[in-house]
Amino acid sequence: MTPPALDSGSEDLVIPVHTTLTITCRGQRTLAWAWPDTTLPRKELLLERPAPPRPSDAPGQRYALVRECAGLPGKPYCKTLSLSDPWASDTGTYRCHYRDVLPPIDGATAASTYVFVTDPEQPFLLRGVSSSGLGTILITRYSKQLVVPCLVTDPDLDVTLLTTDPMSMETEGLTWNSKQGWTVPMHVFDSVPMGLWCQTTVGGQQHQSTSYLLHITGSEVYNVKLFPEQPVELLVGEALTLNCTVSVEFNTAVDFNWTYPGKTNSLANIWPKREPQMHATEVVSVFSIPSANVSDTGLYRCTVTTPLSTHTLDTVVIVHKEPFISMDYRNGPVVEVTAKQKSFKLSLVVSGYPTPETLWYKEGRPVPEFKNKRMKVHPSHALEIKDVMEGDGGRYTLVLRNTAAGLQESLNITLVVNVPPQIHEKKVAEPSSPYPSGSSQTLTCTAYGQPAPNISWHWRPWGAPGPCLLNNTKGRTVRKGRSDQISACQNWQDITPESAVNEMELSETSMELVDRKEKIVSRLHIQNASVSVMYKCLAENKVGRDERLVYFYVTTVPEGFRVEAVPSEQPVEQESLSLRCTADNYTYEHPRWYRLEPRLLQEQRGRPQEDRECRSVHLYAGELGGRLSFRGAHNSWELEVTIAAVALADEGNYVCEAQSRRSGEKQCLLKYISVKPLEAPRYRHGPSNQTVNVTGSLRMECDVEGRPPPQLSWFKDHQPLHQMSGIQLQDSNRTLSIQRVREEDAGLYTCTACNQRGCVHSSASVQVIGSSDRASVEIVILVGTGVIAVFFWVLLVLIFCNVKRVNPADIKTGYLSIIMDPGEVPLDEQCEYLPYDSSEWEISRDRLRLGKVLGHGAFGKVIEASIYGGSKNSSPDTVAVKMLKEGATASEHKALMSELKILIHIGNHLNVVNLLGACTKPNGPLMVVVEYCKYGNLSNYLRAKREFFLPYRDRSPKTQSQVRRMIEAGRVEQRGHLPSTPSYPSYPAPPSSPTSPKSRTFTKPSPQTTPPAVEKLEDLWKSPLTIEDLICYSFQVARGMEFLASRKCIHRDLAARNILLSEDNIVKICDFGLARDIYKDPDYVRKGNARLPLKWMAPESIFDKLYTSQSDVWSFGVLLWEIFSLGASPYPGVQIDEDFCKRLKDGTRMRAPETASPEIYGIMLACWQGEPRERPTFPALMEILGDLLQDNSLPDGKDYVPLNQSQSSEDDGFSQTSSHPASEEELRMPCSTLPARYYNCVPFTGCVFVAPSKMCQPRVKTFEELPLELHQQKSQQDSQTDSGMVLASEEFEIIEHQTVMSTRSTECLTGSLASTGSRHRPGFHSQLSGQTFYNNEYGQLSEHGGVCDFFSSADPTCPATSNL
Repeated sequence: MTPPALDSGSEDLVIPVHTTLTITCRGQRTLAWAWPDTTLPRKELLLERPAPPRPSDAPGQRYALVRECAGLPGKPYCKTLSLSDPWASDTGTYRCHYRDVLPPIDGATAASTYVFVTDPEQPFLLRGVSSSGLGTILITRYSKQLVVPCLVTDPDLDVTLLTTDPMSMETEGLTWNSKQGWTVPMHVFDSVPMGLWCQTTVGGQQHQSTSYLLHITGSEVYNVKLFPEQPVELLVGEALTLNCTVSVEFNTAVDFNWTYPGKTNSLANIWPKREPQMHATEVVSVFSIPSANVSDTGLYRCTVTTPLSTHTLDTVVIVHKEPFISMDYRNGPVVEVTAKQKSFKLSLVVSGYPTPETLWYKEGRPVPEFKNKRMKVHPSHALEIKDVMEGDGGRYTLVLRNTAAGLQESLNITLVVNVPPQIHEKKVAEPSSPYPSGSSQTLTCTAYGQPAPNISWHWRPWGAPGPCLLNNTKGRTVRKGRSDQISACQNWQDITPESAVNEMELSETSMELVDRKEKIVSRLHIQNASVSVMYKCLAENKVGRDERLVYFYVTTVPEGFRVEAVPSEQPVEQESLSLRCTADNYTYEHPRWYRLEPRLLQEQRGRPQEDRECRSVHLYAGELGGRLSFRGAHNSWELEVTIAAVALADEGNYVCEAQSRRSGEKQCLLKYISVKPLEAPRYRHGPSNQTVNVTGSLRMECDVEGRPPPQLSWFKDHQPLHQMSGIQLQDSNRTLSIQRVREEDAGLYTCTACNQRGCVHSSASVQVIGSSDRASVEIVILVGTGVIAVFFWVLLVLIFCNVKRVNPADIKTGYLSIIMDPGEVPLDEQCEYLPYDSSEWEISRDRLRLGKVLGHGAFGKVIEASIYGGSKNSSPDTVAVKMLKEGATASEHKALMSELKILIHIGNHLNVVNLLGACTKPNGPLMVVVEYCKYGNLSNYLRAKREFFLPYRDRSPKTQSQVRRMIEAGRVEQRGHLPSTPSYPSYPAPPSSPTSPKSRTFTKPSPQTTPPAVEKLEDLWKSPLTIEDLICYSFQVARGMEFLASRKCIHRDLAARNILLSEDNIVKICDFGLARDIYKDPDYVRKGNARLPLKWMAPESIFDKLYTSQSDVWSFGVLLWEIFSLGASPYPGVQIDEDFCKRLKDGTRMRAPETASPEIYGIMLACWQGEPRERPTFPALMEILGDLLQDNSLPDGKDYVPLNQSQSSEDDGFSQTSSHPASEEELRMPCSTLPARYYNCVPFTGCVFVAPSKMCQPRVKTFEELPLELHQQKSQQDSQTDSGMVLASEEFEIIEHQTVMSTRSTECLTGSLASTGSRHRPGFHSQLSGQTFYNNEYGQLSEHGGVCDFFSSADPTCPATSNL
């Protein structure tokens, strides 16, 4: 930033009086003007506004006109100051500065000029002169000079300084400045004169300036105080007096200013007082209010001003209406403190006036303060306890009394003294001796603390990284240091059966009486001591922890001791060398490196080295030190000495000494190091001159040797060469290769080899012959060949795509489940067809705080997140965020965008995981924000609740009331297809009109705003699971699917793993889409290049790739089976192969789950009709399940009759389905009880009814009667555990055209029954009223017109009539 610039420059301006003054300023920021006469008004004029009348046109009025002007390049801002009638008093500094940069600094943020307005009648300025015409110059005894401000209007005037005592002033050293006046050093005065003035002559007439009186004043301030120093409290009507006192140097001017509440209308009295003391003057200002009132409460401030400084003092005054006592807790009625704390103050929030009397009691008895020196009552009513002990805990009472006012208050507070854990064995147990290998040992840890500590055992390898070293005293292992060194040991692990290195039993803990105290005792039983490790007993509670370290050393057979030199025993000079001495930990300790000194060897009595004993090697060798480390993998110590740069003088003998743990004797190993000197680089074969043809190849070699091996670099024409396209540097730059040489490759090539001893260079010339036209022809041929190859490749791809065109329904099958009906919008166009309104749905990423990953797939993931409202102070809500993994492709991004748009198109519904917003801006990842369901998917939840399942209905009025409201809300939704269900709490729906997403809040409905349709339930994990819940889940899924169908949407993957359970027992349909790893989930079986959930797919979806709402109905039937089997996997024990698909298409179905009643199993079989149009619709399923849910005609108690009444108590409370079909008695009970309910008589095709008094028993082709597999609960990503078989596309093509006959023996109905059954094949919804005859969907129409049914009947001619 450059400073502003004036058009007049920085020189002074001199203009005659009454002559217009104009100054222009330009700069890089907004400008402002300042002028000497601050009383002169300002007028601003913008550039585009017309000019106002000249100031001279308004008689008697003067003002400064500031108007904008045109800027210049680099200085776009401009302002002009105009003064049309300047007076002599306008003489002074005119400054232009940047308005938004303070303070103005000339040369940085401001530019100024000094203007002299010459007036012969007024040569001296009169600005700042008092009414008496005299000026005052204040000086102190420390002043070195004084300035006489004789300011002039003409810089060329000859000004003389005069004094009342001309003889007392010398003229030497005086300086004149027309802008400041006379500067006079104090030393020129023999005595300080009384007055000074200036004189000049203009036009033969003398003029005098203002006369200035000199006044010598003090300046030092010694002390400033305000009394009382503490805040003042008083009652209404009492007098308030404050004293502001300052000690100053003699003859120092002092000014007091009081600021206080009600200053404008207060009756306060203020009077000053000045008293000279021996060494200073004390100046006092007394402030008093004779009768204080409550309104006088507030801050009182005394400001003291002297010529050189200002001081401010504050105090607070509180005026109480009447005497009072107030008490309250600081942090609740219970206070905790830790034993052995040096000092602790037990205090309450106390206020009272007058100050009350303080009494402390403990357990009803007065605290003996005078006897107990550890306890002291402070003036602040706090009870201080020194050296806190465990016995100091208890109930304390503080009593405050004001006898004069008749007031007394008391408050109880409980003091809890926490005791940090202490391990008993640390004081009494000696360090253990080595433990024999294979022995059985018991380690004990006894701890005491308040609250009772938790004891845990940990272990670490004996030689894990860390400073846990061992010392040895006569073969016995001891700890290094005491317990305060335990913290240095790191890498501790919990002791588990899997991690324990020694065979052991887990620790047992009990409470035992030790030393007359109840202590926690923990014992760790080691059955087979085989490995030396470290064990740690850790006792901890909320106020501390204590540790005991046990060195569990197991004796073993000693092994090896060796030394080595790295990288070799013959290092090169200046190379790094490491000498390593490795000693087995169980045999040796204290390894040390020494270097043998030849001089010392000769001094040791002339004896040769061989005669020296190892134990005295320190006498003739120097110890080297080194870094000691423990190698856990080899259970050995390694002492390493590193020489960063080996010198020739380092050559010699090196000895490693180690001490045997068993005998204590020392052993030594010797290593001789031979140092090779450095050798400068030298060429064995250098590059040679070459001549090559254009498009040919060039190869140059540079064979160099040296010690250490030199680094090679290549240069061409003295420019460095690097590996790039066409140029290759190989074999550590020894070889330079150029493929397809060009003319510009000709030149001088230089090979440079360098090491620590220097550099050598070798050059060779390369000539290129031939023309570049030949190369161009070859390039054209290569490009043409490539274009032809690409053309044929594209042609083959197009032919292959036309031959094997993908069905649009398969696009992104591995990505999305919920899609729009391809009949409405083609699948590959849905992303472009559906809109996205960012103003309605966009959420700022700053409002999201991502948490843990809830699930992830091959392409995406779902993350739990917190979303904040309008402000960060508001409490966040929990949501789920769907996003792509890193490195996602454009197609995966498009798939997630399609999912977002489909969710917007679907709208809000209670039983669908609703969209809350999205983050689509390009400054971050794409995020889709949806509702969070705390109980996870329905499959995992049902499996977890098997142990708490009650196979009967809940007839409580509360439950029945909730059921009725739920059914009524579902019917209202079915009629109106509302975007959200008002009868249930839900996340806020998107606004009907576009609003700013920043204003949208995500808050859960308050109890006042929540409709009473559904009452708040307890935590679902705490309540049992009933049949009512299973039917309720089924009804809600049907209601959600009915809504999706009404929005022209198809799910394609309806399964329990895609149903989430939220609060209030509400289930929501979701689509994990990209966040499900279909490549790892065994529920998705590969068909060709796609992975499909075959066990949930309808036959037309498997074989014809046809997805409709009716194929979703098939999946809904499988979902019902999952729900009523309490989360079991469909088709238990069945291999998912081509035989499975054949039998499924042939009419083979699953057996009924054990907890399913005949009517529920009938709904399943109806959903599994082979013909899609004969399956029930979702509105019909919703009506049927709603009737079942609110049916009240059955008796109370265990009134729900499953197909198999017997239930085993084993296998987590869930019994496996029996292989025999339901008995006639079982089927008659619901039918006889509810004669008007058609579904209670198993309303699936193939059930033929006889007379009213006799029931027909259905028979369905089922898969092999294998028991249900009770799988363990899986993780969130893997929602099921059974696996399928991979089917190739050709296998499906084979079975797609095969006709498979039934796998069971059947009986055929002939005659009128067959003909009647073949004529009537109504839809499922037509069964709701009237009499209906059903043909056998699971049979085959023979050439003779016979129908094969799949049920057993006592009467082969069971008439096809029914009284329903």
